[in-house]
Amino acid sequence: MSRKDKLLLELEHAAASMVQGSLSESTRQCGDPSCACAHDPASRHGPHLYFRYRAEGQVRSVYVPAELGEALRGAQSAWAQFQQIGTEISADNRERLLSSLEREKQLVRAKRSQRRRKT
Repeated sequence: MSRKDKLLLELEHAAASMVQGSLSESTRQCGDPSCACAHDPASRHGPHLYFRYRAEGQVRSVYVPAELGEALRGAQSAWAQFQQIGTEISADNRERLLSSLEREKQLVRAKRSQRRRKT
């Protein structure tokens, strides 16, 4: 199996669960003046996990329940892996393109040189 085929297989695996977006954790003050969070920032509620993404030109934020946190972290990790693999494939393709362009350039120079010798 070629390197590119292996990368494509990894890409397919990552694509199965990937989710593009960012995760952030925040703590909150509940608003109850008698709660400890009202007087002590260290006693705030949370941390709560939020998933942010861009859709239709707008940034959206969604609360992620604790039981789904690890699954979403895995999906975001799959997105990072997808990007990395895509970058590797693109770099390989770029090198092939540059080599092809260089070969073409050398052929043009050789033909030009042959024409000059004939005249």
